[in-house]
Amino acid sequence: MFRLCYRLLSDTQLKYELPLNVLPLDLQVTLERGRCPQFYADMLTADAQTMNMISLALNPFDYYIFNFALYLINNNQNKNTWENWNSVYFALACDYLMHFLPLDPNMPVLPHISNYTGKVPIAAPLKTANRPLYSPSLLLISDLTGSVINNQHTSQTQSRNEVWRSETVLQVFIDIWMSVEQLNARSIEMYQRSYQINTASPERVRIVRVLIKHLHSFSAKYVSDPAVRSSALRKYARQILCVRAYHYVKHLVTTWPLDASFRLVMELWLSLIQPWRYVNNNINQDRFPSNNHQDENPTHTLDASFTQFIAENFPSYTCIFQLILPRFMRLDLTTYKNAVMLFRLGKVFSQPHLVPILWNLEHAILDSGSGVTHSSDLNFSNSMTDQSYTYNGVSLQKWVAIAKQAISEFNMPENFEYKPIWNDNMRSFALEFVKKIISAKTIAEKNVEEFSKKIDMSNQGFWSSLMHWLMIATQDESDGHLEEVKKVPTYLNTSIHNFAVIFGLSEALLLPSEPIADDSLENSSFVNSTAFPFSITNKLRSKSTNVHYMGNPDLMPIASYESTILVRILHQISTKINELYEPTFTNLWNRQDIWGYAAREVLQKPCTIQTYVKDITNHYRVIRQDLPPRLLLRRLGSQAFIFWITVGYLIMRLFSFSGLSYILILFSLWLSYVFIKGSFKMLKVIRIN
Repeated sequence: MFRLCYRLLSDTQLKYELPLNVLPLDLQVTLERGRCPQFYADMLTADAQTMNMISLALNPFDYYIFNFALYLINNNQNKNTWENWNSVYFALACDYLMHFLPLDPNMPVLPHISNYTGKVPIAAPLKTANRPLYSPSLLLISDLTGSVINNQHTSQTQSRNEVWRSETVLQVFIDIWMSVEQLNARSIEMYQRSYQINTASPERVRIVRVLIKHLHSFSAKYVSDPAVRSSALRKYARQILCVRAYHYVKHLVTTWPLDASFRLVMELWLSLIQPWRYVNNNINQDRFPSNNHQDENPTHTLDASFTQFIAENFPSYTCIFQLILPRFMRLDLTTYKNAVMLFRLGKVFSQPHLVPILWNLEHAILDSGSGVTHSSDLNFSNSMTDQSYTYNGVSLQKWVAIAKQAISEFNMPENFEYKPIWNDNMRSFALEFVKKIISAKTIAEKNVEEFSKKIDMSNQGFWSSLMHWLMIATQDESDGHLEEVKKVPTYLNTSIHNFAVIFGLSEALLLPSEPIADDSLENSSFVNSTAFPFSITNKLRSKSTNVHYMGNPDLMPIASYESTILVRILHQISTKINELYEPTFTNLWNRQDIWGYAAREVLQKPCTIQTYVKDITNHYRVIRQDLPPRLLLRRLGSQAFIFWITVGYLIMRLFSFSGLSYILILFSLWLSYVFIKGSFKMLKVIRIN
């Protein structure tokens, strides 16, 4: 594909039209209003009559990159699936990032294309404390340096020839993958007929996280990059990344479902605010799941050199942190996945130097006259008020100016008012938050005891021994679940300490909490009713026997004691049979004679399943579907069934029975069992009547 693109580049007049209405809504509006980045300056095509921007004129390489990036947000197949972790698209995205945005400054983008310099060069970012955080203006490198040196023209042309493809991949991937579809009355009125709202899929969030981690490493090499042009591109990469990523993550946090899948979004955000972890990032760690454990064991730690990054991205730390915390007040923290999320959040913000830098910046911002007061009695240690975090000897006041500028530019609404984290209002919330974790820890410890007793009781008795001997028991799954349950109190205990350090809470304020039920919704939905005796979570837990799976029972996940291939084959067979004989099965199920009772022993009973579908406003609505009586062959796919069928076949072969005879004997025994059991049930009903 790229060989063809490079061959077509020989014709400099060859352009492909890409309509603006296929682009994400925010990018489309930006281009139509003429406030586009310099990258698009020579691409826009206007209508000859109305003079409105209608399309982009792209060279073959740019046209392919645009369509590749658009596929991720326009692909409606398997949009919400969690199974495409190793998709071809994900592998190609990783390959393109490594090839066109090489981490090694001495590695050019190959192949070298002679006599082609691409588009108008992207300007280098300004080097002032109050530099704009949006796309730079139309400046050349010679303008930034203050002089024009004629003997550098050749080297700059060569550098430009090597870097224009990197500029395309960088700008297009960020603008399209991190697009945010903000819904308001005006946008819906303008675009609801021609624009399809795209929600973020798990694969898209994962790819954006890989992009952020790679760009952190890519931009970290600008000091050692000998080429002027590519060095400027590395600076520009971080500059454009942080603003777009902030709005993208903020959009995900406010629209993502309230469940454990939110960890995918949270890890994306944690990757954004921790560039020190990816100074020497290897993208192959994201391509292969076996290496994902390295995420929680970073080789680089935060030091004073990252103060500038923290100041330039101050809202990415504080504003999103305040959006995420209320989610945990509405979650059941005694579950393993939610406890892990809470642990990860506390672990990141409790690492040395991060909270002191943020606290010093916020404290100085509030003292500079922003109109917001801070708490005067926070119990921070001396290290929390340490103002020695500098970058190349620069005072804290410079970083405060940059942080204030970031707050105003990251948050576009004019009426936006920054809410500090370390003030009296947030202090009361922090106390409630930590006390909730303490209560959850108490419940989690009881859950460990109860689950251990439950497993011990299930392993006792003759029936349990027989199940183990027949290899039907699921001991491995129970042990794995027990290990997860045991880790929850540990995670919560660590989280208590971490968040006490983050908010500067003393141990005296954290009084022992009564072992009450989890109040996941009490501090949000029932905030004005603190005496509410039972929360929704407690009601659900007290009636656990009434909780059941609401999805399609025929499509439940394949268990460890089942044969994956065989279960899938049997599902296809039973689906085809049900399609052909659905009316017959329904008639048999409704009969009240011996055939009806026998059919009810074989077929699955009718049921109603519920699925949740997200609408255009990101709200979920329940869709109900009635399933008729149907044949389910899944029980034939268990490993225990396969084992005993094989043993029975070997025994029959010892007595010189053929395979066909063995099948007929099994079928006769099963048929007799079904009719006998059905007859007894029919007689029981007749006797009662």
